[in-house]
Amino acid sequence: MEIIKEITNLTEKFPRMTIALGTFDGIHLGHQKIISRAVELAKEINGTSVVFTFSTHPLAVVAPKRCPLQLVTQDDKAELIEKLGVDVLLTIPFTPEFLKYSAEQFIDLALKNLDPKHIVIGPNYFFGYKRSGTPELLQQAGIQHGFKVEIHPIVYVDDVIVSSTLIRKLIGNGHVDQAAHLLGRPVKVNGIVIHGAKRGRKMGYPTVNLEIPNHLILPADGVYAVSLTIKNIQYNGIANIGNNPTFQGTDRRLEVHILNFSGDLYGQSITVCFLKHIRGQVTFADAEGLKSQIYHDIKAAEVYYAAASLK
Repeated sequence: MEIIKEITNLTEKFPRMTIALGTFDGIHLGHQKIISRAVELAKEINGTSVVFTFSTHPLAVVAPKRCPLQLVTQDDKAELIEKLGVDVLLTIPFTPEFLKYSAEQFIDLALKNLDPKHIVIGPNYFFGYKRSGTPELLQQAGIQHGFKVEIHPIVYVDDVIVSSTLIRKLIGNGHVDQAAHLLGRPVKVNGIVIHGAKRGRKMGYPTVNLEIPNHLILPADGVYAVSLTIKNIQYNGIANIGNNPTFQGTDRRLEVHILNFSGDLYGQSITVCFLKHIRGQVTFADAEGLKSQIYHDIKAAEVYYAAASLK
């Protein structure tokens, strides 16, 4: 997949483009359906499948205080899109200048630089100044300029509408398994292993502490069953998110005790997959109380792993 970070004339390089338009801020099951449909249509005409999206969330410009935390990093977003078989990812910054584009100017921009044969959008896709561009307006432009517009229907999972807003709410409340059901994959967090207070090691449960981007959403404070892949080997573990109230901590952090693993991971990037919420954050009277609870947390996680392996 080729990644292009500025709008330029691509008509000569990429023939017969079929474009999936959207913010695609989570690449959840609904987004995957739209993008996969664009890939399918491109193959039917022996053309080029393109995802046209933004590298910054529009609300970061329109209303920064209302801009949501990200579900995925930009690197993860690109990787997920590539796995769907997309040929070209056009990902541009959403700037104040772009905000001023009218719906008609946006359409002209796409016609001039992309000359699409098909465009696939979701039913709630709006574009242009003050969201004046509607799916119906885009369809009318397609009739006028000779490209087809397909509005993909809303995607449901178990009678629930798949949306980034709902997924953020589920993750924020700790329901990582339900969020995974709508994402089509586990809730993941990538981070660099940093030095911590080493209290876990003293209690017999060493942990790795992760430095995580402050713009990425994390599950609610508490303990989770997780999985990690280290040097192509998968490990189970338990992760704690919180501020270590037992030790009067103030900074929110993510630390993971990896089962059946020993080794130095400082400075390495690892990915943690959140599988199941075990319990909320608790303040213990002393380190011994916490140590006893960690033992029970591991046992609870092991029950989950055993049940999951039977499915």
